[in-house]
Formats: sequence, C-alpha cells, structure tokens
Amino acid sequence: MVPALLFPATGRAADFQSVLAGIDRYYESIGSLRASFTQVVEVPALEKSETFSGTLYFLKPNLIRLEYRKPAGQLLVADGTDWWFYMPRQEIPQVLRASMQGGGGDVPVYVLGGRMAERFGGRLLGTASRGGAECYVLELEPKNRNAYYRSLRAWVDRLTFATRAVRYLDETGNFNTFDLGVASTDTSPAPELFSFTPPANAQVLEADSPAGSTGP
Repeated sequence: MVPALLFPATGRAADFQSVLAGIDRYYESIGSLRASFTQVVEVPALEKSETFSGTLYFLKPNLIRLEYRKPAGQLLVADGTDWWFYMPRQEIPQVLRASMQGGGGDVPVYVLGGRMAERFGGRLLGTASRGGAECYVLELEPKNRNAYYRSLRAWVDRLTFATRAVRYLDETGNFNTFDLGVASTDTSPAPELFSFTPPANAQVLEADSPAGSTGP
C-alpha cells in the first residue's frame, strides 16, 4: 500500500491522481522552458551505457530542441511534424528523420503535462530526492500504445510539479534517463529554433521511431 504523502503547501494527502493534476497545473502555467539536461542511455543487450549533456528548449504544444554539448554539435529537433536527429561526427554526417504522427502524438516525454490522467495510468511510488529537489516518484503506463516508449518513471518536484527527471523503456528494450536542471520558464524561444534543414553533405535516413529514443 502506498503511504499517504502530503502536499507541502496544504497538508492534503497526495495520491496518484492528485499528483497528475498538479503536473497539469504546472504545464498549463507555462508556455515554454529552457533547462540543462543530462542523458544516460543504457543498452542492456550490449551491457553498455553512455552519458550525454546539453540544453533542452521546449515550446508548447510539442516543439523540442536538444542541443548537445557532449557530443558537440549533435542535435535533436521535434518540429511538430517530424523528429530530426543530426549526428555530425560520423564519417559521413547523418540525419535520422521520424514522423511525429501515427503513435508519436504522445511525445515528447521530456516535459510532462497535458491531460495526464487521460494519457497515463500507473501509481505513486513515494518520494525521493532528485537534482536537489524533493520529488514525487511516479510509475506511468501509457493508455494508448505508441512507438516511442513502453513505460515511464518520472520524478516531479513536490513544490512546483515541474519535471525533474524521466526514465523510459523504449520499444527496443533500451533505457533513456533524462535529468533536467532548474527550468527557466520566462523565455521566449524563437520559432526558428524548432526547424531543421539537413546539411547538403549529410545522409538522410528514415526511422520507424524517434532517433533520440535509443540515444546516439
């Protein structure tokens, strides 16, 4: 049985549905955000993991840009229609393109919010410290199957209900963990940040799922 957890401001007991509602309230209060991120990609079949880092930009409803510092120049852009994953450090620079349609409407998962109870079932596991914040820990199961992830664990700030970390299992059996720094929500990112044109020297490949789901 999940122990009763309290909303710090009210003393009211928190349960899974009330935390989902808090996430939605936070999401509705913002239009965009910018945050540093650390990404850990785990490939159990190869007993391999890698760590990456950079800056995340988000513009509602579904525009994402991940600018990687490590590896430098790598880029993931969700433009509302397609995902673009640019890997410039290959012998021949590569771009993977994947549609955001047909199962991709439930992404991105880096920033939680928007109709959470409609989109997810699951349970409240408890609380834990993450990134210097006390967080609710949620186990989330998508109600509609999609091509991007099977399940999701999330750490949500108990004070603000902002996403602090997500760890998801993708359809290939690999794990991605994103830890977000304290988000700045008073930004107005230019729409041009969320568009991408493949460089002339890059090889463009079509993917069945977003290139970032299994990491670089």
